[in-house]
Amino acid sequence: MPHSTLPPHKTHCHIALLLAGGDGTRAAQSVPKQYVQIEGIPVLAYTMRAFDRHSLIDEVYVVCQDEWADLVQRAATELAFTKFRGTITAGDTCMASIRNGVRELARRHTDDPIVLVHDGVRPLVSSAIIADAIAVCQRHGNAIAALQGEEAFMTGDATKGTGMIPREQLWGAQTPQTFPLSTLVSVFDEAEQQGIQDSQSLYTLMAELHHWPLYKSRGERVNLKITHPEDIWLFSRLVSVL
Repeated sequence: MPHSTLPPHKTHCHIALLLAGGDGTRAAQSVPKQYVQIEGIPVLAYTMRAFDRHSLIDEVYVVCQDEWADLVQRAATELAFTKFRGTITAGDTCMASIRNGVRELARRHTDDPIVLVHDGVRPLVSSAIIADAIAVCQRHGNAIAALQGEEAFMTGDATKGTGMIPREQLWGAQTPQTFPLSTLVSVFDEAEQQGIQDSQSLYTLMAELHHWPLYKSRGERVNLKITHPEDIWLFSRLVSVL
């Protein structure tokens, strides 16, 4: 049953599930981009701190490769995070990592918390984004942080444009992407039954399974995803002035 038919979800427990399992090859760094040090702190730790400080967040988990688990734990200890509950072993793909995280949370929780799935390399997630994700999910049963496009969008091939899409119709899906845990468990069960294993993101998985509508929550331009070397440069400059 599409989760859009669910009543507004009320809960007192909100969990951040931070994804940090990628190898980050496009960032062209000696370590995965989430562990690049900016002013002596890994990028991931800035993301962890944003959720740890938020009054509505109760628990924080990090999905990462086992070889980085000690670094994550050390950062949480050194920065005195109080809501960090541990690491979960990442999978070979983003979807496998989310699935591992969801299944581990289901083992730990007999209640039905709201889960904010967030890229570990979006370290500038704001308090307002987090609060709105929870509010929209409570009201509608899901929330996808989204930002409306401001560029002119063309269609075509690598060398020429042959059409356009009105920008009013286009929204960039960011994270957090927020759902009740029970919804995530059922969605991954459904995906497994249908043989869907390699979706680009949780949002696209929901779309492939025709779980509409998906409700937009607050996105922000500064909620950038660190992907390329210039993103690391930009983040380092922003950190220096914030």
